[in-house]
Amino acid sequence: MTTATTQTINTNLISTPTIHVPANFTALHLAHISWNLYSSNAPTSYSNEFSIDDSSDFAHYNIQDSVDIAQHFYDCAFAIGNAVQHNVDYSVQDAFYMCDDFYGDTCVREDVSTQLFNNILAHVNCGEYDNYTHSIALDYAVLVEESTSALPEQIAKLEKQLASLKAQA
Repeated sequence: MTTATTQTINTNLISTPTIHVPANFTALHLAHISWNLYSSNAPTSYSNEFSIDDSSDFAHYNIQDSVDIAQHFYDCAFAIGNAVQHNVDYSVQDAFYMCDDFYGDTCVREDVSTQLFNNILAHVNCGEYDNYTHSIALDYAVLVEESTSALPEQIAKLEKQLASLKAQA
């Protein structure tokens, strides 16, 4: 039996319906990319430019779109992390759909999808994802260790509850 070297992520893009990523690309890789996209979209480059004057340049920067996109990617990074904590087998496809599921104007949704797609490709093609794969593997190892050590405690607790219920019956 041969092991696959790549996996496929289905997209909602007409131009590119699938992305091929390495087999060891995980949901936490997408959380990492989502965090980077949050950081790049947060409109911090406009520091010291705030103005309430509608004719100012600041009023025309579409700050709210940047804030909404940044908030979306921030929420996704932590939501994916939380999903992986509850299920270490949380799929890359589900993580991708979470990141790609943005509510906003069509052009803003397309921007989110394009940013996500381009960042995944850049991380994979440049091998950048490898730079943090080791720390992601450690995160998964800790989660697996925690779940395997917690399982006997959960079983013991449930057995006590069952014994208590049987005693009451």
